[in-house]
Amino acid sequence: MRRLLVLLFRTSLTTVFITALFGCSRIDHKQSALDPKGLVSQNQYDVFMLSVWITIFLFCAVGGCLLFVLWKYRAKSKEEAMEIPPQSHGNSKIETSLILVSAVILVILAIPTLQGVVLMNRVPDANDEQTLKKLNLDRSQIEGAITVNVTGKRFFWIFEYPQFGIVTANELVFPASKAVRINLRTEDVIHSFWVPKLAGKMDLMPGQENFMWFIADQEKILSGKPTTEAMPSVFDGKMRQTVFAKQKFSDEFEPVGGLFYGQCAEYCGNSHAYMSFRALAQTDEDFDSWVKRFQNSQNPNLQPSAYNPEKQYKKGSIVTFADKSLGDQVQREFRSTKKITKGEAPNISGKSWAKAHSDDYEIGKQLFSSLQCVQCHAVNRTGIGAKGPNLTLYGLRTSLAAGWMRNDEESLSTWLKNSNEVKFGNLMWNGEGVDDTHPLRQLENDDEKVNQLIAYLLGQI
Repeated sequence: MRRLLVLLFRTSLTTVFITALFGCSRIDHKQSALDPKGLVSQNQYDVFMLSVWITIFLFCAVGGCLLFVLWKYRAKSKEEAMEIPPQSHGNSKIETSLILVSAVILVILAIPTLQGVVLMNRVPDANDEQTLKKLNLDRSQIEGAITVNVTGKRFFWIFEYPQFGIVTANELVFPASKAVRINLRTEDVIHSFWVPKLAGKMDLMPGQENFMWFIADQEKILSGKPTTEAMPSVFDGKMRQTVFAKQKFSDEFEPVGGLFYGQCAEYCGNSHAYMSFRALAQTDEDFDSWVKRFQNSQNPNLQPSAYNPEKQYKKGSIVTFADKSLGDQVQREFRSTKKITKGEAPNISGKSWAKAHSDDYEIGKQLFSSLQCVQCHAVNRTGIGAKGPNLTLYGLRTSLAAGWMRNDEESLSTWLKNSNEVKFGNLMWNGEGVDDTHPLRQLENDDEKVNQLIAYLLGQI
């Protein structure tokens, strides 16, 4: 008996020590549900902690009763150990009490759990002042909500903003002050959308559309820091610059408050573990600027048109014009350096026009077409039905390969040369019609073409 009590005591001490050890570690990891930064995630965290405290109470109560019984009714002598104790079927009052207590505990846990389920599956009504007050929300936060249609593919994410008519991929940009409605669908297998610091998990099921929503907690995002430091702007590349300056890609913690890490949480194939994404919180002004940039980039009416000798151009206008230095019939973009009168073509008025991009950019643009990249990727258009991620303004993104690598020259080179080594089974390398004769697979030993493609892709800013 003494050995048993000593063993129980040592086990308890070990449990307490391990718990204290883990309790001293940081909880604000990239994908930690224990560091909520939104209304929905905070509700889920509160329910989780309630269940933890109930579990601790039950553990202490049951463990305490066990220790009490072991101590009180221990055999105090050899003779007593030989005796057979009186047999009984149990105590009906105690059993009834335990059933009632268990029922009460289940009710205590069930009520906030059901409330959380209702909260996650329905955006509050903007006219329900009582609910808004309870959730500490302003009416403007709900009325100004944005909608994002999320489509899961193997192994990346498509983010469509139907209110604004724009499409991007793998990085969800949203205003921190507004609710975000998420419509979830998949085009192949089951996926699961999970951004732990803002909301819970929700499956993307073939043949049906699921829904979730979240709203960020601006105070927690800022944490006393200036807005420009906690939520750098995306539309002008400051978010990318800040993240790259403050963080190694392998770091376990977020470099800025407005950067959140998401993940596919349902096995969907060989590279399921590499199907990540990022959610980037922005101020209202910066979000509007980001939307405007995308709308301008994906508007076919605003794309550069061929130079017209009968037209006058204002300073800063961009036109396309043949450049023989790049090859026969190759068009490149020129930007006017001053007001252009009729007949001042780029080939005869070099001082009035400047090359809008480097030669490598323009050659990379041609390669993007000749290597059949345009068959799967949309650039400067919405391309809803495209097989691969939308690459509009790709140079502003912080990551590539669906959040798996840093979006810089080195990583992009590795990806273009052999994406299958990065994400085994990805359809860019293993898709229909892609075999050893495909021009994409010939890039592995062609550094010049790879560098030209990199110049073009990262030049999308």
